Amino acid sequence: MFKKRIWLGIILSVIFLVFSINGFTAYYKYTQESGTNFYVGTDDKSDALEDTNEVRQILDDLGNLLDHSKRDDLYPKNGTTGGYLGRLNYGLCIDRPTVPVEGDMYLVTDTVEVFRCFVTGNWVQVYPSTIENNVIKIGEFPAGYNAIINDASGIIQQGTNTNTQIADAVTYSHIHNTDTTMSLANALSNDHSYSGLEDSQLVGETVVFGNLLYFDWTAKQWKIADADASVTVPGLRIALESKTTGQTCLMLVKGYIRDDSAFEFAGSMVYASATAGAITSTAPSTTGQQLQRVGVAKSADILFFDPSIDVGEI
Repeated sequence: MFKKRIWLGIILSVIFLVFSINGFTAYYKYTQESGTNFYVGTDDKSDALEDTNEVRQILDDLGNLLDHSKRDDLYPKNGTTGGYLGRLNYGLCIDRPTVPVEGDMYLVTDTVEVFRCFVTGNWVQVYPSTIENNVIKIGEFPAGYNAIINDASGIIQQGTNTNTQIADAVTYSHIHNTDTTMSLANALSNDHSYSGLEDSQLVGETVVFGNLLYFDWTAKQWKIADADASVTVPGLRIALESKTTGQTCLMLVKGYIRDDSAFEFAGSMVYASATAGAITSTAPSTTGQQLQRVGVAKSADILFFDPSIDVGEI
């Protein structure tokens, strides 16, 4: 009987040992947990481990975002304030960290500025950018448009002129190849049109478009030329607008001019007329009149104005 009890005890011990090994009666202590007497039943061990690792992963992810980790004894980042999300901080410009770390960014709230640290210890302003560092373009530029730089922000913006408009301006005003030349448009399609070298000067009497003018040295003003007297020639300008005494008038120095009402040329050579302010293809012929060539007629109402300073008396 005693032997049977011994064997029963041995069998029961083996049964309890098996149950303990399989986890039916034993508890599992999660040794990585810092608390004391933290036990987890075998059934819950897997879930507990998964949940704990999930929390650890979240802490790691937050640590990477905040540039510090609570699990590696580096929290907070500088011992007082901690890190900042994605290395991006914001605040007053004067409050920027004096020694930024490579990758740091700072959004200024009291001005429109953004800074980035490319080399530890140095801030670089990335918006608005300076020309020597970077240039920022705003919007899509239509093909053929020129760009301008905004003086206030330093940002490149779309200009108002197209390449075609600028090319036209260069063609008509100034063509530069090996030599510099001037191109004058001589196909004047409208009355009171002109093309050439201009000047703006004071007039000493009332003038209208097409009047031939001479310079009055005494008054230091331009007045209407007249081939009847030597003191009112040579005519060296043509009025391009109507003005009165003391006003500044736009004048043609040299070039093409069209006047359908005042010009009635019948020959190629054009002269200062004995009619005040007029020009004519009929040379003055009366004794005492002044002979001055002022240009060449292209047609009955278009003149190429190229006045001579030489004057002869009939």
